[in-house]
Amino acid sequence: MMANKDLTFAKAVREADYVVADGIGLIIGSKILGHPLKERIPGVELMQELLDLASRNHFSVYLYGAKPEVLKKLHTVIKDSYPGVSIAGYSDGYTSSPEEVAKQIEATTPDLVFVALGAPKQEKWIDHHYPNFSKGVFVGVGGSFDVLSGTVKRAPKIWRTLNLEWLYRIIKQPSRWKRALLLPAYLAAIVRIRLRQK
Repeated sequence: MMANKDLTFAKAVREADYVVADGIGLIIGSKILGHPLKERIPGVELMQELLDLASRNHFSVYLYGAKPEVLKKLHTVIKDSYPGVSIAGYSDGYTSSPEEVAKQIEATTPDLVFVALGAPKQEKWIDHHYPNFSKGVFVGVGGSFDVLSGTVKRAPKIWRTLNLEWLYRIIKQPSRWKRALLLPAYLAAIVRIRLRQK
């Protein structure tokens, strides 16, 4: 829905090597269109899997985004929970210059770069700077830093199993309600596409 109004974001999504279904809306939409996606892949779980991989293979990571205090907690969590990971550097998403962050990443050449600036900012930043980097996998992970650092509690498993994690987050963070309003418009757009296909 954002990409329909933001061509720069649309370009970033279109040119990404991989786009994962982080929300249940995408799973529902894919079924309506007759091309069901296999599963939902929450950003926080993707980040955990990649940190596991990085720890086993002694990869280096760079962390970009979130508030300074969140980043500090996350740094400690990664050092304690993923001992094989080398942290090449980190910059918060509030006081750090996006251009300076790109220069730091160019200089440190990490294997994995986690960008937690929220959509569409993180995707645009990756797309804009990606051609300047000599190596690395860059992943937009939204609010994952908040969850992994323990700053924000993730929905209990029952909410996740029932695909209601989005509702839990709105209850806990009422400021997110505007995002929820996009879901009915998104589903209406999907139904219109499906009707045109017929």
